[in-house]
Amino acid sequence: MKINHNYPIFDEMSIMHFTNYVTLGLFIKNKYFFALVVGIVWEISEYSMTNNERIEELLIKYWPVPKRLWEEKNFLNRVADICCNMVGYYVGSSLHSDFHKFLHKTFSRR
Repeated sequence: MKINHNYPIFDEMSIMHFTNYVTLGLFIKNKYFFALVVGIVWEISEYSMTNNERIEELLIKYWPVPKRLWEEKNFLNRVADICCNMVGYYVGSSLHSDFHKFLHKTFSRR
């Protein structure tokens, strides 16, 4: 558990975490424990992948996201990502009913 103050806690990927979880909340409402577990599992997987030399080489070669965004040298960034997930999920879950009413109104046959 290393806290490196030379790396930001929030970055561009924090916005992606937020928007991904807004989307999740729009489709799956009030499953906060599920959203939290998915976020934690993702962070563990991400940590494992980026600390494996072979996978890191493949990510550098093929992944379009710059290394500085997925490298996450600051432990607090992982915690902030999970917080962004949950705030985004709350927003999406709160908008769930209105979103589905909008979809029904827009795409239902009259």
